[in-house]
Amino acid sequence: MPQSLRAPGTGVIPAPHVPANPGLRRALVWDAGNSSSLLVARSFVRQGWAVDWMGTPGSPYCASPLWSTRTFVSSFEDPVAEHTLRSHPLHALLVHGDDQVRWILRRWHGLPAGARRHFPAPEALETAMSKQHAMRLARELGIPVLETIVCASRAEVAAAAVQLGARGDVVVKGEGAAAGAAVRSVRAGRWPSDQQWQAVTRHAPTVLVQRRIHGRRFLVTVAYAHGVERAACVHEKVVAAPFAFGPAAFGITRRMDVLHDYAARMFTALQWHGIADIEFRQDVADGRWYFMEINPRVCATLGIEAEAGLDLVGDWARVCAAGEARELPTAPGRRYQDGVRYAWSTRALALLVRRPWNVPAWGLSCLLSQGSDFDVMDGAMRRRAVRTGLWIARHQS
Repeated sequence: MPQSLRAPGTGVIPAPHVPANPGLRRALVWDAGNSSSLLVARSFVRQGWAVDWMGTPGSPYCASPLWSTRTFVSSFEDPVAEHTLRSHPLHALLVHGDDQVRWILRRWHGLPAGARRHFPAPEALETAMSKQHAMRLARELGIPVLETIVCASRAEVAAAAVQLGARGDVVVKGEGAAAGAAVRSVRAGRWPSDQQWQAVTRHAPTVLVQRRIHGRRFLVTVAYAHGVERAACVHEKVVAAPFAFGPAAFGITRRMDVLHDYAARMFTALQWHGIADIEFRQDVADGRWYFMEINPRVCATLGIEAEAGLDLVGDWARVCAAGEARELPTAPGRRYQDGVRYAWSTRALALLVRRPWNVPAWGLSCLLSQGSDFDVMDGAMRRRAVRTGLWIARHQS
């Protein structure tokens, strides 16, 4: 079993506690409670790394045998988090949540160089974290962006719909939230409800309003080393759950050269360094692909790339192992299998219970095969995933 560096709730900052082995590379995974942390660990372990875990006691993945050590933090204000980043060797550092990226940005100049070297420049992170700034960059690079109006009140949202010429719904997007939690659809000309307004303004006082388009949704997941593409894979978000604008429950890899090109423009301009993904949506009315947002951290989509034969995380491990070396190992690029189907277990289960008519015909067989993140979980974690999926189905829509 992995050794815990700190018992939950003790409030004690431990001394650096990493097994003495100067020849062993060590990665630190800052878990955000999704299965991507397990997929990252599996790829690093396969290449001979030791992988240490940091996260909250409530994470369903803290007990995985993949971890060499575990460090529990109670919150983002817990000093153990910063202490760990200062004391760990950090041959690789992987963060899995937007709040963790914000935490890094707030402390950027006080963090050790060993932590900062695993990220792009702070200006790039700030651009990627802001929907508004990222859209401005996309527009400058010739990538289609929906007309957007910034609003500071519910009345302004209703007026924006008229200005946009929207006849059906408009989409109201808040800054600072992930997984579709701060995105709502509102009938054109109507004020958002109190509940909707609270959801979209939770992290920022202004919102972005766009006309709602209908069409396929795609994600490009990438690994970049100082602005140079190492690996990239496109997949279609077949259906999202639990929110209409949330993360994928089922997906299929698709080779889309136009989206590879758009993603390369964005990440090259940002001189990106790390793993990330970028979302686009096609408008059936004009056939164009519109930029939606960037997720500037290790994303929850990693399983589908591995299933399609692209070890994107493994390539990033090789980049980290090379350090500052000028010669990096050969990159896998875009060598992935087209048409691979995949299910993300908790969201897929929630969808099966809540809206079974939205599950694709192949969904259940995919969920019960190797084509899901169940494949990286042991029995206890699978049971936890099932319980979580049932809870989502009951409490979230």
